[in-house]
Parts: sequence; structure tokens; C-alpha cells
Amino acid sequence: MKTFYRATLLVFVIGLAILCGFAPWTSTPAGSSAPHNTLGFAAVWSQQFSSVPGARMDSGAFLIMSGVVAFFAVVIGGAAYFFRNKRGPEREDV
Repeated sequence: MKTFYRATLLVFVIGLAILCGFAPWTSTPAGSSAPHNTLGFAAVWSQQFSSVPGARMDSGAFLIMSGVVAFFAVVIGGAAYFFRNKRGPEREDV
């Protein structure tokens, strides 16, 4: 199971790092009837949309994308465990 956990954690960390680099941004203009306007993707720490009033990172979309990253991390971790070279329980070779 160590292979499953390590592969899952590695893929999850890499996925979140990529997601932090391409996070969804949104704005809510004053007097707008729309709940928000999607601005695009930029890094979490970016000032790319600083000239747009009310610009902020879209936390709902970020959480949904984080869930997708977690799902694929589990799938890839499971594949890494299932398709490893040795069958049976994992043992340390002495």
C-alpha cells in the first residue's frame, strides 16, 4: 500500500501546484445582476487582474478543480499500485 499512498500524494501535490499556477479568477461588478463574471486563469499570487474592480480568485471553481485533481490522484495511485512489478503484499527486500 506504500506505493498507492506515495503515488497518490505525489500526483496530488503536483496537481495542486499546477492548479495554483492556473487558478480561476472572477469579478463581481457593482450593480451587476450576474453573480460573477469569469475573468480567466492566473496564478493565485498574481496581480494580472488587479485593474478589474472586485477581481478575486473563484474559490468555488478552485475547490471543484481540487476535487478533480484528488480524484485523478487516487486513480493514478491505484493504477501505480495495481501495475507494479511484484504481485502480492509489498515487502522490503533484504
